[in-house]
Amino acid sequence: MHELSIMASLLDVAEEHARAAGAQKVLSIHVVVGERSSFVDDSLLFYFDALTPGRLAEGAKLVIRRTPMRFYCQTCERDYTPPMNSFRCPTCNTTGRLQDDGNACYLEHMEIET
Repeated sequence: MHELSIMASLLDVAEEHARAAGAQKVLSIHVVVGERSSFVDDSLLFYFDALTPGRLAEGAKLVIRRTPMRFYCQTCERDYTPPMNSFRCPTCNTTGRLQDDGNACYLEHMEIET
């Protein structure tokens, strides 16, 4: 259910930026959602469709890009996405430094019509 408030906030931010850019219409909104966040894509899409009528984003497309949790292995000197149920590097089996916790949720960009 928290997808409702998240989507309402994302739409407010998108429309604020669209108006500032002189937009007549928002064509698409691209959001980044971490794989470890508790947000469900279908719920985000449902609330997007429910909240956009009568707004600049009415008829717009919502594009969701999922991002994984990422670590940096100092031994191997590379980034990696940990396998399920482990934070260890798949190459050398050491635990790396957290780079991205996979809980992101933000407006990445949008397409507008002026």
